Amino acid sequence: MPTFFLNSIIATTATTALSTLVAALAAYPLAKLRFRGREPIFYLLLATLIVPLQLTYIPSFILAVQVFDYYDTLPSIIFPNIASAFNIFLLRQAFRAVPNDLIDAARVDGARELRIWWQVMLPLARPTVATVAIFTFVVSWNDFLWPSLMLHDRDTMTLPVGLAALQGFFANDFRAIAAGVTMTVVPILIFFVALQRQFVKGLGGAVKG
Repeated sequence: MPTFFLNSIIATTATTALSTLVAALAAYPLAKLRFRGREPIFYLLLATLIVPLQLTYIPSFILAVQVFDYYDTLPSIIFPNIASAFNIFLLRQAFRAVPNDLIDAARVDGARELRIWWQVMLPLARPTVATVAIFTFVVSWNDFLWPSLMLHDRDTMTLPVGLAALQGFFANDFRAIAAGVTMTVVPILIFFVALQRQFVKGLGGAVKG
């Protein structure tokens, strides 16, 4: 059980950090920079939300086994979840609500785009960033189908997959399963309580944007 819990912590933390970072980097140019094809790219990203995630499992599995060779390792459940169109959408809406005058003033002071993104956009969109982090954390922590396809070694299983592995046809370790269910819920509650104020502000800012 401690191994399952540690694997879940590592995979969820890495997925949350990388997904939030990638979404913030992708949302800034889609919201504030002018370039050819900006709107079509954004709507193509939104169109990917229509496609059921399960349809991508077969090509993702082939890539994991034959191309990247990270089958039965924690990176196999981290890297496929780095990019999220939903997270990009939320952060883009938050970035659009930031006045252009602040960005123009930063450019006059000599700030480059990366510095503007880091020192101007992210602090002002902090509630939405927290919202994205919470969504990603919960989805990654509770994810079962894809990890169950990729993780078969007891040393690499996450908590949901490990709990399922404890249930057998002839024997069930009910005490371990009950303890694991409790361990599954507690980190989500702690993470949400720590960021609940930012979560509520982020939802309001994203909708208003």
